[in-house]
This record gives sequence, structure tokens and C-alpha cells, in this order.
Amino acid sequence: MNPDSKSKIIMKRLLIFVPVIIAVAVVTVMVRNQKEPRKKAAAEVPRQVRTIRLAPVEVVPRAIGYGYAEPGQVWQVVPEVSGKIVEVSPGFKKGNFVRKGEVLVRIDPTDYELTVNRMAINIESLDAQLDELARKENNYRASLKIQKTLLNLKQKELARNQQAMETNSISSSALDQSVMNYQIQLAQVQEIENSMALIPASRKALEADLKYGSVQLKEARVNLTRTEITAPFDCRITETTAEAGQYIRQGSAIASADGIARAEINARISMEAMRRVVGASGKPPITSTAKTMDRIKMDAVKKHLGLTARVRLVNNLTKAVWDADFTRTDASLDAQTRTVGIIVAVDDPYGIVIFGQRPPLVRNMFCEVTISGCPLTAQIVVPRSALHDGRIYVVDGENRLRRREVSVAFTQSDFAVIRDGLAAGEQVVVSDVMPAVEGMLLAAQEDEELSRRLTAQAGGLTSIQ
Repeated sequence: MNPDSKSKIIMKRLLIFVPVIIAVAVVTVMVRNQKEPRKKAAAEVPRQVRTIRLAPVEVVPRAIGYGYAEPGQVWQVVPEVSGKIVEVSPGFKKGNFVRKGEVLVRIDPTDYELTVNRMAINIESLDAQLDELARKENNYRASLKIQKTLLNLKQKELARNQQAMETNSISSSALDQSVMNYQIQLAQVQEIENSMALIPASRKALEADLKYGSVQLKEARVNLTRTEITAPFDCRITETTAEAGQYIRQGSAIASADGIARAEINARISMEAMRRVVGASGKPPITSTAKTMDRIKMDAVKKHLGLTARVRLVNNLTKAVWDADFTRTDASLDAQTRTVGIIVAVDDPYGIVIFGQRPPLVRNMFCEVTISGCPLTAQIVVPRSALHDGRIYVVDGENRLRRREVSVAFTQSDFAVIRDGLAAGEQVVVSDVMPAVEGMLLAAQEDEELSRRLTAQAGGLTSIQ
């Protein structure tokens, strides 16, 4: 390798280090000329939170359950007589309403009319036989009187002949004839008396036949009325198979109908909720035994405990609400869900119908049932979402967060009733604070709308959405 080539290689290698040396020099100059950063005092940033101002409110304890509506009365249309249908009312169709006493089906009454006539004729015959027996008895009495008179004469004649026989004034044949005449007359009297003795038994038998015939006639007339099937109460037809010309048999169902005067809902409600509603009254409990249970009227229980009920259709229709009557409890407890059946009744479920807003309360509608107890006054309530494992976040006088241990009396719907730990006038944090640091600075903004809804829900007027 010549010297020139060697020099070129060395120069190339030196050129690689030139940019590095320049960069190091620039950084060194910049570091030496850099000014120290200005130090600023750290400022605490408040956390934005929503709060409510606590105020004593009235709380209505409530227990809520759900169940299906059922008619208060159900009519199974079962004919009480057999026969061919000769007429069916035009309104006797599924879904139609019928009024009490309206004739729905007529069965051919011919056979039953003939039976009534036959029974009436039989009774007339028995009456005639009784009249004949009475006349016969009168005749017997008259004949008996005559025959007894003759018997008395025959007896006197026999006595005279017996006296005459003692003096041999008459022959033996004449005396025998007197004895025979007396015996013949005595037999005639005895025959009439025997016939009269049979009259009471004959009369009793005829009178029994007459009573039996009267019962049969009454039954025949009842069966004749049963050829007309009428509605026993105002109702709505739910099913029917009756058609004109069809032969129906006694005891076979041909239709069914639901009463429209009253609807019932058997709602399943937890035992704890019912215990809270009943216990809120503060009234002494009603005690009874198996012997006196039937004497305890539900009206008295409702009045004593201040219980009211309301039914709402579960379909977001705000006007589909009915006042209900707390009628009774179910006979058994559900072992799996630990719920009791509370049966409430709604009078006139078809009374006010608003199409599209308030339908009638008909069979199998799914309903929410609310049982309300006596109102509790001056209660402190907070949203359930404001509870954090038994603690409530409050805002102190310096706008700082404080954790407060509280005692909850009970929870209901979306709110909790506080027994101890909070006082009226305090601010409670209702928004989520993550993380919730004790003493952190807060910028509280009072949620007045939530406070109004919370008060309304506690009073049983609405619910927190």
C-alpha cells in the first residue's frame, strides 16, 4: 500500500469522530448555560361532587311483590239438564260481556213440559183418591151407626128369647135363629169397623204419594227452568262451545266466564318486607288461637295496622294503577323463596278504561302489588348508592370529605333509612368518588332534583330513576 492510500484511510476514520466531538461540545455548553427551574407552591385541586342536604322526611314502609291477576268470580257453564240446544244468544261468544240474568242458551223444553204435566195429573189423581177416601169414611160412619142400631135390636131380641127359653115359651130352633141373627149383625158391624180401621193407613199412604208427587212436580218444574241457562252475574265469556242444534249432556261444561266486578292478585312478598311493614305501625300485635282465628276479620287487622294496597300494571303505563283491598294471605309459605302470598282485590277492574293507557285488569296480567303501612315521621333517608359498606361520605364545614359510620334502620326500593350517624342539615355525597380519601377537598354541588325525588319516593309517591 502506498503512502497516499494510507493517509486517505486515516482521514476517513478521523472524520467519523468529528460529529461526535461537536455534539459533546454543544451539550456541554448548553448544560453550563442552563438556568435552574422556578419552584412553584403546590395548589390543592378540589374534587367536583354532587351532594344532597339532609332533612327529616316522612317514610311510608312498603312491601312490593308481583303476581298475576285473576277474576274474583269464575263461572263454569255446566248444564243441569240434558237436551238439544234450540237457541243460543248472539252475545254468547268468546270475549263478549253479558249481564246478570241474561238468557244465553235455551234447551228444548218439550220433554220437561210433558213431565210437569204428567206429575200435575198424578197429583190431581191422588187428590181425587183422598176425596173419595174421605167420602167412603163418612159412608162407613153412617152405615156403622145404622148397623150398631140393628145390632142393639138383635141383642135385645136374643135376650128376650133366652128368657123365654127358660120358661119353655119358644122352641130351641127359634132361639138358635135369634143367636144366628145376632152374630150376623155383629159380623156386619165388625166388617164396617175393620174397613174404617184401614182408612187412616190408606189416607197416610195417599198423602205420602201426594207429597212425593209434589216433590216430583217441583223437581220437574225446576228442571224446566233449567232449560234456560242465564248468567249468574255480570261477566265476560272466556270460552264457549255451545251451538244451536247441539245435544248437551247434564254435567258437561260447555263454556266458562270471568266475573267483571272484582279482580284478585296473589302477590309473592318476602317475609322480611312484610315484617317491616307490619312492625312499622307500632301497634301491639293481634293474638289469636286456632279456635278464634275465624273470628278475626281482615278489616279489623287492616285498620289496626293501617295497611293499604295498590296495584300497578308492569308495562310502563303510568295510568294503569288501581287502589286495592288487602283481603287475605295465602294458606302456605313458599319454602324456596321464603315469600308469603298476599291476596289483594281490585273492585270494578273494568270501571275506567283508557285505550293505550289504562287497560282493564284481566286474567293473567302481570302486576306489581305494593302494601303500605303506617307512615314514619322525621326520618333521615339517603340513596342506597350513597352507602359504602356501612359508611356515608359527608362534607364538613371546610368542604372536606369525611367518612361517617352509620346505622341503617332498613332499606327500601332505592333509599335507606338511617337510624344513627347522620343529622338533619348535613351534606351527603351522592356521586361516586374514586378514590375517596379522608380529608380531600371537595367542590360540592347540591342536587336539588334528587332530593325532591328522594322525598317523593320515601313518601310512596314515586321512585328514583
